[in-house]
Amino acid sequence: MTADAAAKAVTSPRQRQFAIALLLAGAVCAGMGQTIVFSVLPPLARDIGLSNFQVGAIFMISASAWVFLGPLWGRRSDLRGRKPFILTGLLGFAVSMTLFAGSIELGLAGVISGLPLYLLMVATRSLYGIIGSAGPPAAQAYIADRTSKSDRTAGIAGFTAAFGFGAMLGPSFGAVTILIGPTAPFFAAAILAAAMSLAVFFFLPERTGPKERKAGAPVSLTDKRLVPFFAFALAFSIINAIPIQTIAFYFIDQLGYSTSAAPGYVSIGLTAGAMASLFAQLVLVRRFRLPPARLMRAAPLLMFAGHSFIWMTDSLWPVVSGMMIAGFGAGLAIPAATSATSIAVEPEEQGAAIGLANSAGAAGFIVSPVLGFWLYGFAPQAPYYFTTVLAAALLVFAWSSRTVGAAIPREDTQAIKPPAEPAAAPYS
Repeated sequence: MTADAAAKAVTSPRQRQFAIALLLAGAVCAGMGQTIVFSVLPPLARDIGLSNFQVGAIFMISASAWVFLGPLWGRRSDLRGRKPFILTGLLGFAVSMTLFAGSIELGLAGVISGLPLYLLMVATRSLYGIIGSAGPPAAQAYIADRTSKSDRTAGIAGFTAAFGFGAMLGPSFGAVTILIGPTAPFFAAAILAAAMSLAVFFFLPERTGPKERKAGAPVSLTDKRLVPFFAFALAFSIINAIPIQTIAFYFIDQLGYSTSAAPGYVSIGLTAGAMASLFAQLVLVRRFRLPPARLMRAAPLLMFAGHSFIWMTDSLWPVVSGMMIAGFGAGLAIPAATSATSIAVEPEEQGAAIGLANSAGAAGFIVSPVLGFWLYGFAPQAPYYFTTVLAAALLVFAWSSRTVGAAIPREDTQAIKPPAEPAAAPYS
């Protein structure tokens, strides 16, 4: 069955375009939420008396839940259909952001403090990892269901580009909405996610009936087809996560900005990185249809250069330039690792495999708070020394791995074959 025929068995071309647009809008919301938290939380955390390590641990615990539950959600989407889990992820994101913002409000008002406040913040943020992790693997598998192998990287790049676009908007959005109140950015992101949940519930088309979807073959972290891609995703995520989690403190401690001024300047760097990532995904990946192998071999070199720029200077614009170069590399790496994983497995394994790939990426956010803030205790530049060295090691791995080098899809048009179903079946 060709790509067009397979897709028409599920939806019409217009419905497919509308469905993808909904998924991309949801990814924009998720991207905004991520960078809002990373840019706004560190200064607020210092105002309520949290240490750098405590802030990192909040991210680490949430990421741990994502790592362990993401593959489970992805596997369930292979069995029950994609839409229910896309909806679950968006709702989990909205609820988590609302409760997390509420806990910070209680801390700022002095209603609760110390360990009880910290545990409340950990619990509310962890909801994002527990429930929000249902969305991305199901959404990316939805796209994989409807693309040929040769178009898979471009299709998934569209999703990651939308997330990157949200990440680009997030810091600026946070800097503007924080003028309303210190936690306003979190509440605003929750409202957007709730609106997207309603849109998905009413309008996302999916004709694949839950009871008709067959269970996929077991896919695990030790699957020989996928281990190199998981290793790449893990290493990349550590390189990417350490700066995301420490850069706001770096701007305060190394560049000398106050806790009130830092969010605005941090937003410049994060926005520059997100714009570079977006350009890489939309132009190099989607337009030129570069295969995963080439992307995975180019990305570490860019991240090596970018992170070197950050620790070599204590001036704003060289640091921003480094974040932009590293963001360009991230824009190549993220869709490459996921699409390479998707291409390597069978149609009925898509949700499980993509869920594991996402978990490998999220695992970096477990390691990075402990490692990054431990290194930060020696010197603000120390985390960036480490990520520069790790990027060099990843570059060597990508060029020496035969599996990575073979991640070039055949020039075929065979798409994921969805379950056959009567044309008149209602949307689920």
